[in-house]
Amino acid sequence: MIGLTDLFDRGGPVLYILFLVTLFIWFIIFSKYLKTSFNNKNWIQDDFNNFSNGVVINKNNIHLFEESYLIHVKRTASQQLKLLDGLIGLCPMLGLLGTVYGMIEVFEVLAVLGTGNPRAMSTGVAKATIPTMAGMTIALSGLFFKFDLANKVERYQEKARELMKENIKS
Repeated sequence: MIGLTDLFDRGGPVLYILFLVTLFIWFIIFSKYLKTSFNNKNWIQDDFNNFSNGVVINKNNIHLFEESYLIHVKRTASQQLKLLDGLIGLCPMLGLLGTVYGMIEVFEVLAVLGTGNPRAMSTGVAKATIPTMAGMTIALSGLFFKFDLANKVERYQEKARELMKENIKS
């Protein structure tokens, strides 16, 4: 059974970078879920009240008000999703960097010992495959939650449209 420290030793230094990126990804995911689920269930209503406070809405500016409020909701709800996208896209690239790092080690062993010692090459092969696997796994798990958060943003926009129609009619 391989322990976590053994995995990091076998995977090389790129795994440490992947670990830090993973911490950032999961911090963003958890903070977005906490913000959207537990902090304020009626934040759209409160946000609409704050946004429309003091604004006189008439038939001349109603379209402009609707557009600006929907843009405001989308911007507020989708904060940090672009950063999350970038970090998730970075994980497979870091995994490939680990592959290159491991293959360089394999070639160094081949240059020194020749092709007759597969045991000596195994550490380089591990350093080539473990970061790739880790980067792909992190990216796949992050994508699932990123798409779920993006769907939540769309639902918030729909709620905002419905709320706006109800409040503007009255």
